[in-house]
Amino acid sequence: MEENRRIFIRKLCEALEKRGFVTSDPDLGGLVSFELIARREQEKYIIKILHNVDTFRISNAIEMVRLSRVTGAAAVVIGERAGNGLLEDSVVYYRHHVPIMSPITFMDYVDGRKPNIFSGPGGFYIPINGVAMHTIREKLGYSIGFVSNKVGTSRRSISLYEGGSASTIDVYTKLEELLRYDISSSIDILKIVNEIELPADDPGEINEFIREVIDNIVKTGYEFYSMKKAPFDAIANRAMDTMFLIGLFESLSEKMGRALAIKNVSEIFQTEPLIITRMETTKDNIAKCPVVSLHELKEASSKDSLEMIIERKKNLQ
Repeated sequence: MEENRRIFIRKLCEALEKRGFVTSDPDLGGLVSFELIARREQEKYIIKILHNVDTFRISNAIEMVRLSRVTGAAAVVIGERAGNGLLEDSVVYYRHHVPIMSPITFMDYVDGRKPNIFSGPGGFYIPINGVAMHTIREKLGYSIGFVSNKVGTSRRSISLYEGGSASTIDVYTKLEELLRYDISSSIDILKIVNEIELPADDPGEINEFIREVIDNIVKTGYEFYSMKKAPFDAIANRAMDTMFLIGLFESLSEKMGRALAIKNVSEIFQTEPLIITRMETTKDNIAKCPVVSLHELKEASSKDSLEMIIERKKNLQ
């Protein structure tokens, strides 16, 4: 099963690269909340790959959405089945509000053929372009009552559709036949993820080292977002400033794999990698990731001094 998964990830990378994407390494080392990061110019995706999407956990969903919000990437799960059945192509599913697609649906999506069907309680639904429906209805001279009678639904339902609510496929088909116009609305997965309500960030139990890092990062004016199942431990960013993917290393022994993963993901996201260590060290970088000791971080009392430290270390690479 694991070998099949690796083959699938490799094939997905090849398919994305043929379409002009750059992708992260298939093996990012250790448990992660995602398998791939892919970018094509400003179009970015955080991708989780599962054989059965029922195994997608809420902790993974929260982390993917949080990372999506900070980086501007769209979070998506690519899966093959849910329960005992295969995922239908051209349909968007959801687990913990995160969009889920079959491999074919996702490749159609990145090729510009966005789906307009999603799975919900009781069946499949189509989101309606309410403005287009209202405009066409009035242009044809149809009243809400006339449309509701022809379609076989309530006037309130017609008003809700014109307000942007989704309908069942059966109702949508009748509406399209009556109005002689495609009034569906395609599904934008980045918009969906941006609308998900996240719980407050719970860093859990943190040791003195991590607490000091957080306090000193915040002191320089950056926002700090902890991550639990990513190659990096945190993201620090500030509006109109550099974003850092941060690895928190108690020591620098045997950390090359994680450093390489942090560097790789930061290149795809077009952010800066940064390693912060508790130990005093003479190393300026690991795997071309600048290394800053906790002592140096404490000395950085302003954004300029912090960025000057990092710039100096980058120049030594």
